[in-house]
Amino acid sequence: MMGIINLKESGPLKELNENRPLATIPIGGKFRLIDFTMSNMVNAGIGNVGLLLSAQSRSVLDHVRSGKEWGLARKRDGLFYLPAEVEDILHPVAGNIQPLYKNLQFVKRGTSPYILISDCDLVQNIDYDEVLHFHRHHNADVTMIYSQQAVGGDKSETVLAVNDNDRVTGMKEQIGTLSGDNVYQHQILIDNQIFQHCVRRAFAQGYHDFVSEVLLRNVDRLRIFGYNYKGYAKRVDSIRSYFDVNMDLLDLSIWRHLFLQNQRHIYTKIKDEAPAKYMEESRVSNSIIANGCVIEGRVENSVLFRKVHVGKNAVVRNSIIMQHSDIGDDAHLDYVVCDKEAVIQPEAALSGTRENPLCIGNCSVI
Repeated sequence: MMGIINLKESGPLKELNENRPLATIPIGGKFRLIDFTMSNMVNAGIGNVGLLLSAQSRSVLDHVRSGKEWGLARKRDGLFYLPAEVEDILHPVAGNIQPLYKNLQFVKRGTSPYILISDCDLVQNIDYDEVLHFHRHHNADVTMIYSQQAVGGDKSETVLAVNDNDRVTGMKEQIGTLSGDNVYQHQILIDNQIFQHCVRRAFAQGYHDFVSEVLLRNVDRLRIFGYNYKGYAKRVDSIRSYFDVNMDLLDLSIWRHLFLQNQRHIYTKIKDEAPAKYMEESRVSNSIIANGCVIEGRVENSVLFRKVHVGKNAVVRNSIIMQHSDIGDDAHLDYVVCDKEAVIQPEAALSGTRENPLCIGNCSVI
């Protein structure tokens, strides 16, 4: 397999920082969102990965660099940046057909018979080797990865109709999902030659989206199958989902599933820091505390990233505090998402709700 990761998200988390791409949103104390997708590909032996960059990609380049941490700094194959063209930045077009077509040279020069295409908004630890075996076993042209909804939701999702033989018989975009719906996870495994043929024809006919305008129109012509992924997987496409993902990581069973799988590690950019420092009167419970933090107050049910300082008698509950932030003495935070390098002044009282966490922007002083 060779991999393509689409970083052109449609709705970044503008409440935090609209200039930061979704791919580099911090997750779980020291990771970034793109780490999960790249690590999953590398763990499946994929040594040829292309990143479809968006217009704002500086932080992606800074974080991924040569791909050394993922083992992609190679003489042959390895990591490839597929930048957006100037005309696409000035006149953006919805969908992914245009960037895929303009980067077909990357696919053509590869020798892999299968292509794995994924968005970068999923937190999961999936075994793509199993997906490949499933694809071959069914002699599929396309395998779409989906998850069955445990509970309904109110987001717009692509829902698949899958028969008893795992064949996809239909798909539709719908607003709101019900328990038991097969929700497409924006991951496709497809034969290389079929992919090239479909992208060329779709671009010539003026289509924009590969799933809704190519696969949907060819459900009866192509052998499209659905792979039911039953592990933990959650998309980050809103402040609420971002908050929920980080709170989920406080569950030990989910943490183990994501980060303690045999031979399937999640890699990230290495930053050497001193261990977290807990002062004499500090109290910490059910929280993730990254390296370099200094804790003088109380932290409960929260995620603190690198080099966060919590002042004396300060209380941080049910909150996400990103790197280099400073929480002043006697401050109280509850259900707050605080972007990096923010300063919360002494005795400040900030609170939101689980449904609507209070967001503090980058470098803000409150």
